[in-house]
Amino acid sequence: MEDRAAETAYYINGKLPQIALIARGVRFPDGQWVRLTGDQVPPALVQQVAADLFPGLRDRLVPVATLLTDFDVEEFEREREGSSSRPSG
Repeated sequence: MEDRAAETAYYINGKLPQIALIARGVRFPDGQWVRLTGDQVPPALVQQVAADLFPGLRDRLVPVATLLTDFDVEEFEREREGSSSRPSG
């Protein structure tokens, strides 16, 4: 069974690293997502909260995605797969 967001909130996946505003009832993208803040917090402040809670993220700006539908999640996962399969250099 797919995990779905119990509430609209910002969630973080520290392994990617990626922050996502995920709407209530929308499935989580692949990976482990942890609730970070409620949905009323401005994205720039959410990024600061992430940096404060996760010291390894202090030196980088963690991108924020908006996932309001399951289709948005599918597109997000496709983009992640595409960027990880590109050769670096």
